Amino acid sequence: MTDADGREEPSDLEDHDAEPLEVSPAPAEIEELSKACLEYVQRAVGMELDGSSETLPILDHYLSMVRETADGRPSLVPLIGRAVGAYFGEVARRHFGGSWLLPDADAHHWLVGLAPVYLSFNPVGVAYDALFARADHDGPSSELKLAPEEREVVERRLGALPEMTETDYFRLSTRLEVLEIAVEALRAELHAEGRSDVVFEAGDYEGELELDK
Repeated sequence: MTDADGREEPSDLEDHDAEPLEVSPAPAEIEELSKACLEYVQRAVGMELDGSSETLPILDHYLSMVRETADGRPSLVPLIGRAVGAYFGEVARRHFGGSWLLPDADAHHWLVGLAPVYLSFNPVGVAYDALFARADHDGPSSELKLAPEEREVVERRLGALPEMTETDYFRLSTRLEVLEIAVEALRAELHAEGRSDVVFEAGDYEGELELDK
């Protein structure tokens, strides 16, 4: 955890989008998987993804198309899940700022740790949820990993959201909105504590990797 010397604190997420935190290049494996996702979507729906959050509905549409195929051909699931998870993880990482943590080849252990707040998640788990439109599957968990004392803050904020169907909730576009709400709530806590200049780095999330194994 380091201080962001000279960084102007974003007052809201619109400012955060306008001046995103700098991010390092993605690991080579993530780059390759993200490119595979682009190719899958291009072949299936004839549309291109550009790495922005605005094109996540295109990816949601692609997943709705392949959902039935994936149920009948389970060998496709790891390929689609890892590719879509890598792409979604990169969208989120560049949207908020953060780091990939890939301790080994098992995607169940992969995380993206955000920089502006202490929050990490497994984007492959998010992709599995979106693919099956449910959380009951053999893929990684998509649960948000938070400091214990901050979990109630985020859960209370998310609990105030309007009710929606599971299919809608598990869409990638919706899950990014969930992350935005969680980040807003955690940033407000940091501001109240006088710690608005804190930035979380990959090393701050090493404990989460140990818990996942």
